Amino acid sequence: MKHLTSIFILCMVVSFHAFAQTTYLTDTGFITDRGYGGAEASCKTNGMTYNSLTMDRTMGVWVADAFTIPAGATWTFDTVIVYGYQYNSSLSSPFTACNLQIYNGTPGSGGTVVWGDTSTNVLNSSAFTGIYKVDTFASDGALLCTKRPIMYLKLYLSTPPHLSAGTYWLSWSVTCASPSTVSPAVTPYKVLPGRVNPPGQMSRTLYAGSWGYNIDNGLSVGLNMIIKARAGLAVTPIHNNNSENVLGQNVPNPFSNTTVISYSLAENGYVKLTVYNTLGQILATLADGKMSKGDHKVSFNASDLPAGAYYYQLSTVEGTTSKQMILVK
Repeated sequence: MKHLTSIFILCMVVSFHAFAQTTYLTDTGFITDRGYGGAEASCKTNGMTYNSLTMDRTMGVWVADAFTIPAGATWTFDTVIVYGYQYNSSLSSPFTACNLQIYNGTPGSGGTVVWGDTSTNVLNSSAFTGIYKVDTFASDGALLCTKRPIMYLKLYLSTPPHLSAGTYWLSWSVTCASPSTVSPAVTPYKVLPGRVNPPGQMSRTLYAGSWGYNIDNGLSVGLNMIIKARAGLAVTPIHNNNSENVLGQNVPNPFSNTTVISYSLAENGYVKLTVYNTLGQILATLADGKMSKGDHKVSFNASDLPAGAYYYQLSTVEGTTSKQMILVK
């Protein structure tokens, strides 16, 4: 299976084993080039003017893109992943909130909201994907530009929608810690290797109270999104794929000085593994960069720390997972 961020699969339906997630849709297109320090980069489609679409709630802007549930299928999901950046942000996510709605048809053209509202914050976590959005302007650093670090936004739907076959639209808008007057929150277009615009796109934007299709240099553009169900949620299995990201319990636990933390990746991708205390202060970064899929182990030496409870957290494009470990002296 290819790197999550370098594939574009429209309406892909995958089900994991009973204790894993069920992924209904992976509709993404990112990687076109290599950029700063060899990091993966997503350059705009050849001939297009812009890189991204504004999705900033403080500006009253919402974006939307369509997805189709196949005939005879039913999707029950509680997790949505979308992507965005704020120009000139650091590698820490600037996003503080996201509102999400689901329409049963085209927004602004007959579709009505069947799930969600304009006030509930559904943002669960957000972090750097390891990918930069770039363009070809030398004045802006071209492919080596690091001013547009793409973040994933993992949205958790506490009341999962239960949708039957048909075409629906996801619509969302976000809020950043710094104001839109500094730089608005935006979401990147999909783009395929070779800087090609994926065919059949039809995303829309709500601006100044009116919905319209997103067209750039005569081409319709599409947005990146993933729809899945967490483990334990009642779902309709379609295909089997026994792979997921797993963070193991440290061994030994409790430990006196040194312990080993293991984790397993379903895909190649950006990984950050950190250790922090009960105050949320990061004490150590054990991994930070692109890792290959498969099993990994890292040793953590806590000989300089006092006895007590500590936590370690694995962050990937899929989200974050944390576990507790106990240090004894």
